[in-house]
Amino acid sequence: MNTSLAAEATTISGPYRVELLPSAAGVEAAAWNDVVRRAGGTIFHSWEWLTAFEEAPPGEFEAAHLLAHDGDQLVGVCPAYLVRQCPRLDHALALGEAEDLRERGPMLLAHSLAGLHGGPLVLPGHQPAAQALVAGLERTARSLGAWAWGVANVPADGMAGRLLGAGYAAAHVATAYRLDTTKATPEDYWAAMPRRRRGKVRREQRLGARELTIAEGGLDEDTLVRLTHDLLREHDTPTDVLPDPFLRAVSRRLRPYGRATIATGEGGEIVAAFAGWEFAGEWSMWIAGLRTGRYPAFEPYHAMLAHTIEAALTSGTRVLNLGRGNASVKARYGAVGTPLYLALKSDDRRDTALLHAWCRRLEARSHASPHGLAVSSRCC
Repeated sequence: MNTSLAAEATTISGPYRVELLPSAAGVEAAAWNDVVRRAGGTIFHSWEWLTAFEEAPPGEFEAAHLLAHDGDQLVGVCPAYLVRQCPRLDHALALGEAEDLRERGPMLLAHSLAGLHGGPLVLPGHQPAAQALVAGLERTARSLGAWAWGVANVPADGMAGRLLGAGYAAAHVATAYRLDTTKATPEDYWAAMPRRRRGKVRREQRLGARELTIAEGGLDEDTLVRLTHDLLREHDTPTDVLPDPFLRAVSRRLRPYGRATIATGEGGEIVAAFAGWEFAGEWSMWIAGLRTGRYPAFEPYHAMLAHTIEAALTSGTRVLNLGRGNASVKARYGAVGTPLYLALKSDDRRDTALLHAWCRRLEARSHASPHGLAVSSRCC
């Protein structure tokens, strides 16, 4: 992206100045992450996640981040990418029977279907800056030649409703399952579970822990890639959703925040893992991996999940985000679903109508259900 385009995209909205940033490397990590923390963001808005995404994108993406300033103070951020090709987006288009929309050119998304949180973040007391960032997103889409723009994985916390009111098409594309870990000890947590359910869960945990050691531990890049890709293949999910270079970049860039739960066999080999990071008090378990040649099913799952929950309860973690999928199991453990929406719009009314139709078909196909992704998909 050239300098003149970046200058052209600088706009004023009320008291806020919105600037286009063609790379996260153009702002100090500490300044960016300070806004993310204070605005209630997660690892998926962090400077490190964005730089990993730019280093080895899982598709064809061009960074177009937006920053909101009040005078000289940075008060809001909106990570965004011009998406030319994305396996997750392609799959959503196929599910909603809208593959022809792919031929219309790139979309500008804030920011990616790969994370568990998207959209703009603003500091307390600067809520109007969120609308300024959305307006900046629309103007940037026009400058970059995007036929549509919007937000990916925006929680249903008010922003999704405001976008719907502004004429955006929207679809509930995923559900992330979160557990408040600030108000209980492990003893309190297990005692609050109904006795029959607690007994069943404990039996499943003992089954999964046979001949395995479950613990928090380090997870090197090679093991992360191997276990993740083994599990993707087991579920007939193409590995281009989480390609090798992207997993390695994320692992390397986010290492300071890393928290993984691993299952180790008798020979010391890591045979299963939950990989994630803790940022601003939220521990996000983003991806799972399994040596499928040894296990026909994810037998260590319950033992690993129980260990992860107990670790969160005893380590000062504020929220444990267990990610998407396995909805009924996570609900059994007390996790509460947070709907994530994809909201899109176009300058052309006919194209916006097509986006509305696509979003309706996505939900009609049960791509997003009250319990999360209810069908086999390429989205993890």
